[in-house]
Formats: sequence, C-alpha cells, structure tokens
Amino acid sequence: MIMARAALFALLAYWTVGLGSGARAAGFLDLVNLAFHEAGHLFLTPFGETMQFLGGTLGQLAVPAGLVVYFLAVKRQPFAAAVCAWWIGESLINIAAYMADARDLALPLVGGGHHDWNTLFYTFGLLSEESVRFVSTSTRVTGLIVMIAGLAWAASFLLSGGLRERFDAFVSGRAPALRMMFVAD
Repeated sequence: MIMARAALFALLAYWTVGLGSGARAAGFLDLVNLAFHEAGHLFLTPFGETMQFLGGTLGQLAVPAGLVVYFLAVKRQPFAAAVCAWWIGESLINIAAYMADARDLALPLVGGGHHDWNTLFYTFGLLSEESVRFVSTSTRVTGLIVMIAGLAWAASFLLSGGLRERFDAFVSGRAPALRMMFVAD
C-alpha cells in the first residue's frame, strides 16, 4: 500500500510542478473535469441563467469536494481525501485557464455555445483586461496552493514507523479536531 501511495504521490507532485511552472497545460483529468463541468450546467439550469453559467465551474469543484467529504466521513480514508483535495486545486488551475480566455475566446467549446466566463465577467462588469487577469491569476494561485496543501496532506501518510506514530500522537493530542484528516481508522 505504501508503495502505491508513494507512486501516486510522485505522479501528483510531478503534475503539480508541471502545472505550477506552466510547462504542462493539461492532462487526462481535464476530460474528467469537463464531464462534471457540463453536468453542473445541466443541474443548475433551473436556477436561472447566471447560475447555469456558474454551474459548470461549481460542478467541476463540487465533485472532488464531495469526494473529500465522502472519503473522510464515510470511508475513513484520509489519503484518498488528500488526493481529492489535490484534485480541487488542479480543477482550479483548469478553471483559471478558462477564465483567462474570457476576452480572447480562443479555447474550443463543447458544442460551440457561449463562453461561461466571458458571459459571467461581462454580467458582473469584470471583462476588462485587468479584471480578467486579476481573477484568473488569483484563481490559478489558489489552485496551486490547494494542490500543494493536498500534496502535503498526502505526504503525511508516507511517513513510516516511529515517525508516523509520533505524528499521529501529535495530531491526536494537540489537534483532535483534525484527527479524522490524518489518522486512518
């Protein structure tokens, strides 16, 4: 189990460096994100046009966030929850690229249609170059921070032997509210 976790951790760390440095723009998770993005539009359609446009982004974030809760509260698998937290960050970086395209409209859209973030930025008076850059950059930085936090959380499960026992004792003794995040049942 520890070897599989270490391999997954290494892959996520490699991916984080690529996305964070800009050397890598996309990956296979983008196709997964796209499915949840489109489902979010459909799910929030009854709540008005603005929510429909936001629905893609919300759907794309809600699925990994829901999985974090599921793996913590139901399955008691905090390593899996940490990986899903990393996925939230990856999804934010994906969303930031979509936001950054709001003025250029260069990205291909599924089925054509409207560019969500062009419409949302226009609706809220944020379509200026400076506003789009600020919001998309802030979203990208937030995504990178979330990815790194997810990696740090996952790394705590790669500790072995006495170091892991001391870490578990520290969390249980000093931060019992966080116990479910770090100590697997």
